[in-house]
Amino acid sequence: MKSIYKITSKVILACILSLVLGCNKELLDKVPNDLLTEKMIFEDKEAFSTHLAYLYSQMPFDEFTPWLSRSTDEMVNASQDQNNSAVNVNLDWWQTGYRLIRALNNAIEKFPASPAFAASEKAQVLGELKFMRAYAYFSLAQRYGGVPIVSELKQFPASGDPSELRLARNKEGDVYKFIDKEMTDAISVMSATTNDFRLNKWSAIALKSRAMLHAAAIAKYGEVQIGGVVGIPSSEADYYWKSARDAAKQLIASNQYELYNKNADKVLNYRNVFFDESAANKERIFVKAYIWPDRGHSFDRESAPFNHRSGEGYGGRYCPLYDMVESYEYVKNRDGSLNLNDLSGKPKYYDNPADLFKDKDPRFFASVLFPGSPWKGTTLQIYAKVIEGGVEKAGNGVDGITQPEATSTGFYLSKWADPAPPRPINGISSEVDRISIRYAEVLLNCAEAELELNNEPEAKKYVNMIRKRAGIQELNDKLTVEDYRHERKIELAFEGNRYWDMKRWRIYHQVVFNSDSFAIWPIYNKDTRSYMFRKQKLPTDKFTITFRTNFYYYIIGSSAISANPLLVENPGY
Repeated sequence: MKSIYKITSKVILACILSLVLGCNKELLDKVPNDLLTEKMIFEDKEAFSTHLAYLYSQMPFDEFTPWLSRSTDEMVNASQDQNNSAVNVNLDWWQTGYRLIRALNNAIEKFPASPAFAASEKAQVLGELKFMRAYAYFSLAQRYGGVPIVSELKQFPASGDPSELRLARNKEGDVYKFIDKEMTDAISVMSATTNDFRLNKWSAIALKSRAMLHAAAIAKYGEVQIGGVVGIPSSEADYYWKSARDAAKQLIASNQYELYNKNADKVLNYRNVFFDESAANKERIFVKAYIWPDRGHSFDRESAPFNHRSGEGYGGRYCPLYDMVESYEYVKNRDGSLNLNDLSGKPKYYDNPADLFKDKDPRFFASVLFPGSPWKGTTLQIYAKVIEGGVEKAGNGVDGITQPEATSTGFYLSKWADPAPPRPINGISSEVDRISIRYAEVLLNCAEAELELNNEPEAKKYVNMIRKRAGIQELNDKLTVEDYRHERKIELAFEGNRYWDMKRWRIYHQVVFNSDSFAIWPIYNKDTRSYMFRKQKLPTDKFTITFRTNFYYYIIGSSAISANPLLVENPGY
C-alpha cells in the first residue's frame, strides 16, 4: 500500500509562508487565522509531518519524467515540439535550492525543541532533515560546481544591510567534503527500518553512493578551474571512489534489497520492476509515490502512440533514437545492429515488421514500442511511406511517423506506460511510481567504483548479475570501462541517469557534438504486404544537437550575481 502525504492547498500555502518568513514575528503576525503558523508547525506532530512532506516535495530526487533523456543520445521529442540547436538543460535551481536549504536550516535548528516528538523519533527526523540538506547541496554542486555553504539559519542583519549576508562560492571539492560528512552523520542516526517512501538508513546510503560516484568522476575526468571553484583535484578521486564503493557494499551486505526476479518471462520481469508496487519488489529503495486522483502524472498521455492518444491530444513526446535502439544487444550477440539489408546490400523485406527486432535484449521490449509492437489490443502500424504498383509514395500507418503528435523516430517509449490503464488517459491519469533509486543502480555504482579502483573481477561480478537478470549473455572477457558504461546506459535507460553520467564522465561533448539524429523509416509494400526499412536522418534544423564544454556547469546568471557580487560566474558564460 502506498504511503504518501496528502497536502491540501491551504496547508501548502501555510508551509510556504513558514519557509519564506522564517521567524520574522512581525510578518507572521499577519498570517490569516486559517493558516498554520511556524509555532504551530513545530509544536503539533501532524502539522510538522505535513511540513516535512512539503520539504520532501521540494527535493530534487528527480521528478517523474524522462525529459532529461531528450537532451541525450537516448531519445528526442515529437516532430512538432523538437527544436534542439544546442543541449543545455539549465534548470535554474540556484534560488530554488537556497530557498529549500534555508527551510531545512530552519527546521534543523528548531525541530529539536519540539515538544510533539519523543527523543527516539527526533533522531530519525533530524537525520532526514540533515540528509535532505546534504542532497540539496549535491544537486547544486551537480549543476554549478562550488557554491556557498550555508549550514545555519541566517537572520536579517541588525544593521538592515543585506550585503552582510553575502558569501563567496566555496570550492567544489569543499562542497563535496561537506556533503560526504553531512550524509555520513545523518545516516548514523537514521532508522534501519526500510520504507520506500521516506528516507532511512538504507535509502540514504544508496543515495550517498550516487553522490560520491559523481564526485569521484569529477575528480578523475574534470578540470580544476577558477582556483578550485569548479573541479576537484585528481588526487582526491580514489577517496571518493572508495566512499562510493563502501556505501554501495554496505547496502549490498545488508541483504535488505535484491534484483527483482519474480517472473520467468524476462520482458515481463523487467517491466514489473517499475509496476510491481508490492512488498515483493525489493529492488525499490527510494520511491516517489503517485496516487490518482490526489497525485497523478501525465506519462501515459505524453507517451501514447498516435492512434492511442487521449482526447486531449499530445502523445509521441518520448521517441527513442535509432542509434539507442541499436545499443540494445541481442540475447546471444553483443552487436545490436539492425539487419536492414541482405548480404548483397539490398533492402531486406519482412512479412512481420516486428521480426526486425527478434531476439533483442528483453529490456528493449519492456521499454520501447516499435513497428509491429502489440499495444492495447492492437498491432502498431508505424510506417513512413508505401509502395503501391511498384511505385514508392507518401503514406503512413495509423500510429504515424510523419504527422504531428506521432513518433518522430519510428519508436515510442513504453517503460512506464500502462498497457491496461484503469481509467481513460488524461493530463494526470497515470499513477505508476517514480523510483528515485533502485538496487540495480547501487550494483552499478559499486561496479564502477571497483573498476576505477582496479578491481575488475569484482566489478564484472555485479555487471553480470544485472545481465543475467536481464536475460542476456554474461561477460566472460575482461570488463572494460566501455563495457561498464554500455551496461549502465541500457539498464538505466530513459531514467535520467544518462544525462548526469555523460556530464560527470566528461564525454557529453564527444557523444553529442553537432550530432545528427536518426529514425527507423519503415516502408510498407502494399503489393507484397511486406516491410523494408531505412535508417533516416531527421531534419537538421530540429534534430541536430550539440553540447559545448562550458555546459558541464550551468550558468549562475546575472540576477544572482547582481544580488551577490561576491559570486563568480562559471567558465564560458
